[in-house]
Amino acid sequence: MGLPAKRLLFIAGLIVVAAGLALLYKFNPVETPLVPKCMFKSLTGLSCSGCGMQRFLHAFMHGRFMEAISYNYMLVILIPYIILFGIEKLLLTGETQKRWKKVIEGRNMAICLCIVAPGWFIIRNILHI
Repeated sequence: MGLPAKRLLFIAGLIVVAAGLALLYKFNPVETPLVPKCMFKSLTGLSCSGCGMQRFLHAFMHGRFMEAISYNYMLVILIPYIILFGIEKLLLTGETQKRWKKVIEGRNMAICLCIVAPGWFIIRNILHI
């Protein structure tokens, strides 16, 4: 019996993410001109909520955790969330998956993320971090 189409699509997405992470591991975004730069920052001069993500991931994968955190503090919150989301989608089934989904994809989490992302955008640009 084959996997449902949604699960296959999710797995395909994970493969694309893994390939991107492998490239970020190999090439330092600070030193490589081929890595895309933030269009929002290029146009406005302001750092978006995701600015520094590539540098964060490169430093993090090389074990330079404090350096990684300095590039984007919000990823300290988002990476565990993304891991929990992946666990819910790939490993859990039945009632356990429904309970996790209610929390991870629920209204309260959406409201929290809708407050945290713009809040981080404002704070990082006021404090220039």
